[in-house]
Amino acid sequence: MRVDSPSAPGGRWQWAIGVQAAGSQAAWQGIRLMLAYQALAETGSVVFVGVVAAVIALAGLLVSIPSGRLIDRFGGARVAFAGMAVSLLSVVVVLVAHNVVGLLICSVLVGAGYLHVVVAQQGMVARLSAGSSPDEAFGTLTAAASIGQLIGPPLVTMAAIVWAADAAHPNTWAGSAACGLLFLVSLPPSFRLRRAERRVPAPRPAPGAPAASLRTVMRMPGIMRSLVVGAAMIVTVDLLGSFIPVWAIANDVPADAVGWLLALRALFTISSRFGIARLVARFGRKVLLIGTLSLTVVALIAFPFSNVWWAIPIMMAIGVGLGLPQPLTLAWMSSLAPAHARGAVFGARMTVNRLAQVTLPLLVASVAGPAGVVAVFWVTAGILASSVFVVATTHSAALNEHASPDDVDRDAGSPESG
Repeated sequence: MRVDSPSAPGGRWQWAIGVQAAGSQAAWQGIRLMLAYQALAETGSVVFVGVVAAVIALAGLLVSIPSGRLIDRFGGARVAFAGMAVSLLSVVVVLVAHNVVGLLICSVLVGAGYLHVVVAQQGMVARLSAGSSPDEAFGTLTAAASIGQLIGPPLVTMAAIVWAADAAHPNTWAGSAACGLLFLVSLPPSFRLRRAERRVPAPRPAPGAPAASLRTVMRMPGIMRSLVVGAAMIVTVDLLGSFIPVWAIANDVPADAVGWLLALRALFTISSRFGIARLVARFGRKVLLIGTLSLTVVALIAFPFSNVWWAIPIMMAIGVGLGLPQPLTLAWMSSLAPAHARGAVFGARMTVNRLAQVTLPLLVASVAGPAGVVAVFWVTAGILASSVFVVATTHSAALNEHASPDDVDRDAGSPESG
């Protein structure tokens, strides 16, 4: 994994952020699965699964803009450490209070803590990779996160199955404890990242520049469209993770198979990011976004009709279809953001994401109640199809940007470019 930059002497920070991103994403994916299974066990209600997902998103929504300002002021490493500590506390809460109240408190802490981690990591990459390809840099970060998504679900579900009475009803206490260990692994890299940030001068706003408020960020040319596309994609990932247990229970698919299907999606997400700068150089961001997002729409339409075996190629397609858009939208947004306000811009991104994540799971859950599993995935496909339309109708130099030859050469020489 490589994201070297002349601005970050030593070039070792990428390993630290890779470990942190992988460990935190593994814990994040695992705890979402355990919360979904526990919500079903406590209430038997699909709607309550949507409520838990919405509470996680609401907590993140409330702290998203403040988190961006904290990053611009104190640096991403400190904010990431604090967010990881809060996420670890959330696991402690759900282990002690293993009931509906504990689920809701855990959801609040996970949503708030992990929001800080995600925004901080994006801000650190944007700052420490100055002078290199943003597509490559964010490709590396998101590849590390995908590694966490690859290892998290099977590790956590296997821990939950070992102590369970049967494979379809995992022991969520054991699974949550495994998530706590993964959060612990993610804490130490913050110290190396803090040292790396100290070597890179913090960008300062121009004299008289307005404060980077949410209103200011939204008025930046092109930002709103990039936020909408990014939000649709992130919501798709979250809805898939939250509602795949509903599909699994309806089709008598064991929990460990769910974990492996999500891991397969993550594996193909990682694979799709190899050589991302070369792909951008050849096709441009716009063509890649339209093609991959459209592939995911088709896969989501087909998913509810699949059994566990047909779900395998569908998950492969979703992995590829959601693999490239995330680093591409992050690079698109980073290209539009002023250097001194990147934390605020990424905070605004999370505000829009969390607003969508608060409302859309409840919408999907309310539809799924009377209409069934098919509606869950078809509504999700419709949400993602709207982002395809936004990309297709956007005319922006940043969106149509092609990587430079230097970026391609650097990407080709990277042993694990993401």
